[in-house]
Amino acid sequence: MRYAFMLVLLITITGFHGCGNLKEETIPPGRIGITFWHGMSGPLGKVLTTMMDEYNQSQEQYYVIGINMGSYDTLQKKILASVVAGRSPDISQNYEALTLKLSEAGKLVCLDDLIAAEPDAKEFVADIIPVMLRNNTFNGKLWSFPFNKSVPVLYYNKDMFREVGLDPEKPPVTTDQMREYCRKLTRDLDGDGEADVLGYGMTIRNEWNWSCVFMSFGGVLFDEPTRRVFLDTEAGYKATAFYYDMIREGTAKFAEGYDHQNDWLAGKVAMFESSIVSRVFLKGKIRFDFGVAPIAQGDVRPAVVLSGTNINIFNSGNSAKIAGAWDFIKWFTNTDNGARWSIESTYIPVRQSSLNTEKIQSIFAEDPNFAAPYKQLDYAEFVPRIPDWFECRVKISDELEQVYIKAADQRDSGQSAEQDLVKLHLERMQKNVTGVLVNSLETLL
Repeated sequence: MRYAFMLVLLITITGFHGCGNLKEETIPPGRIGITFWHGMSGPLGKVLTTMMDEYNQSQEQYYVIGINMGSYDTLQKKILASVVAGRSPDISQNYEALTLKLSEAGKLVCLDDLIAAEPDAKEFVADIIPVMLRNNTFNGKLWSFPFNKSVPVLYYNKDMFREVGLDPEKPPVTTDQMREYCRKLTRDLDGDGEADVLGYGMTIRNEWNWSCVFMSFGGVLFDEPTRRVFLDTEAGYKATAFYYDMIREGTAKFAEGYDHQNDWLAGKVAMFESSIVSRVFLKGKIRFDFGVAPIAQGDVRPAVVLSGTNINIFNSGNSAKIAGAWDFIKWFTNTDNGARWSIESTYIPVRQSSLNTEKIQSIFAEDPNFAAPYKQLDYAEFVPRIPDWFECRVKISDELEQVYIKAADQRDSGQSAEQDLVKLHLERMQKNVTGVLVNSLETLL
């Protein structure tokens, strides 16, 4: 098959030479080795490694070896190459899109069978946060387990709020309020006619945030049965115009990568939206009073897009390894460890019981900023779970980038979004994404 040939070629391209194979000397005598491929690095990787070490010390039957692939992109490529080579890890982080195809190809273990063997199977399933359970269920079966899940939140400078007369305990709730707040927060501090502080900073490729606003205006990203997208709609126009207008008014700016977060730290912008996990990387750098809140919403329904990876167990045919992989997943995501993972990484725990632990509830009481992502779980949704959606996201970001650049060129014009321009890019977005879906291969392996 064409895709199989491409994946064999991928082995050479990615330099797959058995990466992740266990060395016998690293496994204590009598233990069953479990390989875990992941993409966690930096402070998040340290938390994961510490918890894996503690798992290995907690029992004497299994021994998990974590192998960091450096990035999620590399991880996905390595997984594909390992499947073709017949040398898959025992467990790995993975996105839903690839999980679907790997499950259809018989490469994964269905978790329903493992859960059914648990003495408290019904309670076990009921404890998984509903949106995460749905996110990992394909064609009525659970093929992966939620692992590191996050949602975007609003970070804002409370000191700047006070300086312009805004209540620091009342961040913007709606997109209209966001526009209003940005106007008040944008200031020329030295009187040279140029704003030194802007209300809002954003990454120029903000497809994730745009998708949240788009859905909150009533938009539908994707219909799985028909594989159709609905981007060039009124909701698409309102979401794009929301960012366009703020940039054009000169109350918001865009930047590459994470520079908008650096602008916030430097006091150049008052607010930005990003993953709740950004707080881990901002920790120790913030020199002002700040708040974390749910993101601003459109006028139809609250919506936020759940992001992050899940864990797969690969179908090696080795029942002992499968049992060990499942034992580690249960341990890592149990009530207490799930709470600890959330506290130390800021990822959302996957169990309701973890949210109800005394540890997390006490942090809610001590630090209101910690509660922001959890307030959004009741209306969280997830992106289309198809392999070609990764390319679709690129197409969406490409068009949004062009809109924002045009808005910056027209800065201070005093006009609202150019309807023809915004609609033109939405039409291109719709056409490009539809083209990806139509031309994509139905079979991965």
